[in-house]
Amino acid sequence: MILVADSGSTNTEWRLIDGDKITRFQSIGLNPHILNGDIILENIKNLFFPFNLIKKLFFYSSGCGQNNQKKNMSILLQSLFVNASVYVYSDLLAAARSLLNNKDGNIAILGTGSNVAYYKNKIVYPFMMSTGYLIGDEGSGNSLGKRFLKSYFNGDFDIEITHKVGQNKQKILNELYNHPMPNRYLASFAKIIFENKNHPQISELIKLNFEEWIENCLLPFGIKNISLCGSISFYFSSELKKCCDNYQIKIMKVIEKPIDDLVLFHKNYD
Repeated sequence: MILVADSGSTNTEWRLIDGDKITRFQSIGLNPHILNGDIILENIKNLFFPFNLIKKLFFYSSGCGQNNQKKNMSILLQSLFVNASVYVYSDLLAAARSLLNNKDGNIAILGTGSNVAYYKNKIVYPFMMSTGYLIGDEGSGNSLGKRFLKSYFNGDFDIEITHKVGQNKQKILNELYNHPMPNRYLASFAKIIFENKNHPQISELIKLNFEEWIENCLLPFGIKNISLCGSISFYFSSELKKCCDNYQIKIMKVIEKPIDDLVLFHKNYD
């Protein structure tokens, strides 16, 4: 048996491969920057995998871009999957393998968080250090949520949008600053933004969000074409394409989740 996992900041998609049979599982996101080891282990235990029968585990995750992070996560997973060879990779490599297979090119993640990299000779090279939801993540759901809430608290929205938020300001502030995963809470406002994306004020907010991403994460590196994965790039693909067109940047491919393409990758190469 082979187990493949793709873990973002919000969800983890698992696929258990047993010959031609593929079983799907889902858990919360298991980013080690956000969750401690005990919580990660408890969430995996609750999935009731046939732990002793799994021979290979390929675990791709946000927060696993550095060698020490990979090592710590590998030790953690090995304590559960005692008979498996455990391989821990970054979410960027998951994006690269799912979008490009073994071809060279530029790739990006735009989901709860964001990152951009170049994939060459089967190795992924980030263009910049990922600084997370507090000072980075341009273009992401987290970034969209910040912009949305800032406009809401500043009283910039008209009655129609203000009413749709459906909560008072103090309640939202309390939830934000007491939430165990504030990045996920911020990104949750992407749903309201998507449902009202044709409203002029929301349309402008989306445009500014993607322009910031392009100007900070693509233009400095001379990127002229890129393939994308993640919920924000998938659901806001038309808005993102318009913004990229304005900067003469071509979007080559967009997928929502890497997991199914990762399954094909490992069935073909393992």
